[in-house]
Amino acid sequence: MAGGKLKSGTKHGKHKGKRWKKGHSSDSNPQIRKHRLTAKNRFFNQNVGSSGLTEAALAKHDEISEDREDDITSTEKETGSVSGRTFSTWATNWTECTNTTFSRVHRYASSNSAMHKEILAVLAAVTEVIKASGGKESETEYFAALMTSLESVEGEQSLAAVAYLLSLVMKRVPPAVLKSRFSDIAKALLHVMASHVNTQFTSLLRSIIVCLTSVLRVQDPIVWNDSSTLQIYHGLLALTTHHKPKVRKAAHHAVCVILKGSSFMQHPESPHYHPASSATAKYCIQQIEDTGGTGEATTTLHMLGLLKDVLAVFPQHSVKAACETILRLMTLSNVLVTSVAMQTLHGMFSMQPKASSLPAELNAQIITALYDYQPGENDVQPLTAWLAVMEKAHVNLGRIDAKLCISHLPRIFNSAMKCLLSEKAEIAHVAADTLKILLNNCVASNMAFVKSVLTTAAESIPTPIHKMFRAVEGGLSYQFHAEWGQVLQILAAFFEVLGQECPKMMKKCLVSMADLRDSHRFPYKAELDHAVGVAVRRMGPRLVLEAVPLQITGNEDNYEFPRSWLIPVLRDNIKETELGFFTSYFLPLAAKLRAKSITYSKEDHLVESKTYDALQLQIWSLLPGFCTRPTDLKQSFKGVAKILGSAISDRADLRMTVMASLRKLIQHSLEREDNRTEVAKYAKNFLPILFNVFTVDTEYEKDPTRLAMLETIKTYLQLADRQLTASFCDKCLDKMLGQDIGSLQRHSLMDLAIAMVPHVNKPRLHRMHSFIVLQLESTDKTVQKKSYRILEEICAGKSPESIQFVTGTLTELQKLLLKSLSSSGPSSKAPRLRCLCHIFKNLKSSQHEFLIAVVPEAVLCTKEVGERARTAAYNLLDNMGTAQLTWSNKSQQETIQNYFELVMAGLAGSPHMVSATVLALTRLLYLYKADISRDLLELLVDQACLLLTSKAREIVQSALGYLKVLLSSFGDVDLAQHLKKLVLCLVSMKEDNKHHFRFKAKEIFGRLIRKFSYETIYSMVPESHHKMLVNLRKTQERAKKKKKQGGEYDEDEEEEEKSLKPSFTAESIDDILRDTDSEIDDVDDSRQTKAKKPHKKVAKSGSAWLKETGDDDIVDFMDPGVSKKVLATKPDSSVSSKKAIKHDFKMAPDGRLIITEEKEEMDTKIKKGKNVKEEAMDDLDELLDAMEGNPKKSRKRKMESIEVDEDEAPAKYKAGGSGIHRPIAVGKRKDRTGMGVEYKAKKAGGDMKKKGKPDPFAYVPLDFKQLNKRKRAKAAGQFKNLVKGAKKGAISGKRAKRRK
Repeated sequence: MAGGKLKSGTKHGKHKGKRWKKGHSSDSNPQIRKHRLTAKNRFFNQNVGSSGLTEAALAKHDEISEDREDDITSTEKETGSVSGRTFSTWATNWTECTNTTFSRVHRYASSNSAMHKEILAVLAAVTEVIKASGGKESETEYFAALMTSLESVEGEQSLAAVAYLLSLVMKRVPPAVLKSRFSDIAKALLHVMASHVNTQFTSLLRSIIVCLTSVLRVQDPIVWNDSSTLQIYHGLLALTTHHKPKVRKAAHHAVCVILKGSSFMQHPESPHYHPASSATAKYCIQQIEDTGGTGEATTTLHMLGLLKDVLAVFPQHSVKAACETILRLMTLSNVLVTSVAMQTLHGMFSMQPKASSLPAELNAQIITALYDYQPGENDVQPLTAWLAVMEKAHVNLGRIDAKLCISHLPRIFNSAMKCLLSEKAEIAHVAADTLKILLNNCVASNMAFVKSVLTTAAESIPTPIHKMFRAVEGGLSYQFHAEWGQVLQILAAFFEVLGQECPKMMKKCLVSMADLRDSHRFPYKAELDHAVGVAVRRMGPRLVLEAVPLQITGNEDNYEFPRSWLIPVLRDNIKETELGFFTSYFLPLAAKLRAKSITYSKEDHLVESKTYDALQLQIWSLLPGFCTRPTDLKQSFKGVAKILGSAISDRADLRMTVMASLRKLIQHSLEREDNRTEVAKYAKNFLPILFNVFTVDTEYEKDPTRLAMLETIKTYLQLADRQLTASFCDKCLDKMLGQDIGSLQRHSLMDLAIAMVPHVNKPRLHRMHSFIVLQLESTDKTVQKKSYRILEEICAGKSPESIQFVTGTLTELQKLLLKSLSSSGPSSKAPRLRCLCHIFKNLKSSQHEFLIAVVPEAVLCTKEVGERARTAAYNLLDNMGTAQLTWSNKSQQETIQNYFELVMAGLAGSPHMVSATVLALTRLLYLYKADISRDLLELLVDQACLLLTSKAREIVQSALGYLKVLLSSFGDVDLAQHLKKLVLCLVSMKEDNKHHFRFKAKEIFGRLIRKFSYETIYSMVPESHHKMLVNLRKTQERAKKKKKQGGEYDEDEEEEEKSLKPSFTAESIDDILRDTDSEIDDVDDSRQTKAKKPHKKVAKSGSAWLKETGDDDIVDFMDPGVSKKVLATKPDSSVSSKKAIKHDFKMAPDGRLIITEEKEEMDTKIKKGKNVKEEAMDDLDELLDAMEGNPKKSRKRKMESIEVDEDEAPAKYKAGGSGIHRPIAVGKRKDRTGMGVEYKAKKAGGDMKKKGKPDPFAYVPLDFKQLNKRKRAKAAGQFKNLVKGAKKGAISGKRAKRRK
């Protein structure tokens, strides 16, 4: 359209089309519903409109399907394929091939690729030839036909198709066929490969490579002695340097498969290396020497990539020659070649070659040679790669020869410690990780040899272990202060590995660490505490405290206690050590500190008293650690037992600590018989003390100390002598029968009786039983509950005497429990129900009447408030069902049905009883879902539907839960016939219940949709529920989508860096050298390019820099250490600026120093003080402007440029004029006119209050628009400037007031 605007598709002006009537814009019932019906038909699969599916179309479809099935069946009968399955895609019908070998060809049913169509055409032709000759479509027949086609076909595309099919079938051809026709096959394949080596069809060469690989890998070792075989293999090797990446990658893979995966290499008695491995090594070395790493060194890089995967399977002489060649390459100072060479060595060591390929001596020689190629300390990628190679080399050496590995470790430790001085944090992290890995993999795995070295070596001669530790210990000097955190982590690893074997060597280091910890504002306290804690665990507290004393004696004049940090470290790490050390060292110290605290308390020195009291409590807190598997329990417990008993009885502040220690001691002593006997000796001393303290009246019964004491009593009773326990039980019963004891003491005695029941004999059990019979009807509910607890322990006893007692008194126990039902309180329900559970477990014969009597109680208790009572009720229902199955002679389904009918009798009771019955049925339904018959299921569904229509919310709530379990327990096949009934009852609930339980009902509808599909449920519910179902479906789809996307990384959420673990870890050498990899694979022209995010510009790979030494010396490239001066990363130019001299003088823009006298500085400060008031006035102006609605004026801070002449003093300049010459002093504020002017103060700068008028604030008129959520945000934005100005003015006013 010339000169005009593009016309819009919409009409304007008078013809605006149909519009909503006023007030009807939210209506969703339009008259025209054409597109809505179409969308509904597609999304919900409902044929709402007219359908194009007619009877004639169906008949035609059936006819076509029958014809196709007849064709497939006849084809199968004629060919008699050996295939186990038939493919029925369009490609199969076209090619008529039924062999599963070519399933890959049939996978893409709608490919438009010309190559794919050519493959299908060739396959169809070959299949037709085989069938015409009466073949069975075996792999051998296809192989022969395709080989014939390979020699006769013309055109590269057809040749590529034949080669591809041949590569598929040759993998399944019997090896005998490939061996017998080896020369002919190889000749044909080499001819094709040689004539099309520069073809554009990379798939042709790749398929030929696969075919050659399949032929070569099945040949016997004797065939590889022929020169012709090696000539064929050399043809394959020649493609490893092909200019096409896909061809080169296929050739690399082929070489690896032949050298590693040949058939004779898979046998247990296979040779050490493949016969062609030497030829491979010679070829790689020759190629590298021919190129020499000059220029782009493409061939060299390709050969190094191949060696990375196969170097570990070469013979020894080839490995040595290849490694020498690789090391010579690294002297060229080509960063890219050096990095790939590192990758090659890393790959060889990572594959853990056999000793026949890489002996320990050669491994050690490579390690020694690599020190000449160590990069500079600040070159991140090369140095981290070098450390990774050295790590793998030492680990592999330790696997082969531990002695040689240990002797080489000191040097790598020295080199890695120097790396900690690097300016790059990444290098320090990698170096520390390398040392920790070497300690764990080289030293800890060869601990037997290390122990022999440490024991046989003379004290004057340092072992390699001592040299390693000295190198790391040197890291505590100030030179390494920036990386002390990494040094402490390495020391912690040393303590973990060698702390137990050579503790004397580490004492000096502990002293240095303690001195660092005591220094002012030491930044690595957490790392140091962790390292000392590891030393405490491995060396023991005695040796650690010999090196680093606590420096707490009780005679101090200084109350700072600088070494008090050691106490929590000891508390958290002491275990499996000498208990006698606590007795000899810590107990006297604690006693002295307590005495000191008491003395200061008497002298009214409260601060000192509290300090010493806290210290002695902290020392006692070490006792649980000493009681964790002590090594000298048998010798030391007698020395500490009396003190522990006195602490329990006399020291209320120590009871919890001592009892926790005693429990740990008892639990660990059960593991050894001698320790058990030793601790059991003192039961007669400890138990009376514990009994006496426990039975003393306390302020409240649920004291945590009492609970801990009761647990200690229970633990000690496991070791106590039976006669001793019996005597304690008699005394306890005698006291309980007495009338002169208080209620709390009686409760305590009953708790003791509960603890002793499992350990007493039959006569005492009879006596206990007689006692609790009188107490079950007690008005004291606590006594009643504890009586049931005693009865529960009696019924649950596992000792032979307990079992005999329960069996003999079973009838009496049943009568007792039935009799006491009416008098049992709510708190006694749980133990009472547990007693019934144990009784039903012991009932061997049928007790149907007893079961009928107990069922109502079990059902009602499912509604108890207490969780334990409810759990016990459900367990009782389960036990009763199990008992009935045991008693009954009927089938399991009939027995379960009778049990359900028995429980369902409760549905005729009150609403509370009905609700409880439904809960009981829910539990039983879940337990016995596999044994429920169809009739019983129908009965249960009917009952559920009836209950859902009830008015009582209590019943409906239970019924909904029952329905959820019903849907989850049975499949859709079982519930399909009841589906309509279930849906109808859900939508027919009372209106009150329907609203109250709408969310639970919605959840059940969700289960129904998942089980029976959305369309089925949608068609069954009335229209009033359609909206809810649509919402439910959307919610489910949204949840599915969210679940699929749940594994995505959240960028906003980052984990905090752990103090003891470095954030930088080198995953592999490939990750380290990823940026220096120069190989870029070719991409097909047909592949679409993907949009890339903007990223930082990366330096071109292969770039290198020389390290500046600061003088005029020329870098000598013949120097062996020149690799440290050739950097792969650009050196940081800001390093030198850090070392520049700092000064406090100001700088002019042109770089001159500005030096002012003291008087000028004072004048400047005074001026600055005046400017504060001026700024306050400006802020008040802004506030007034904001109140009046005026736009905010921008106020920029001006800065004078100072230019000082060396000879003359600067002339004073007075501002005047306009523009940049205007006066910058703030004038007086002009009189304002407008709103609020009457509040203006005459003398001050702000506003003032006036009598009879409102306060001078900004009043906002009320507006009904504020009630609208959408318009509320818009209205709120009008006052942002007002609030901001008010805040700024208030802050400035405060500052000005403060300066006054």
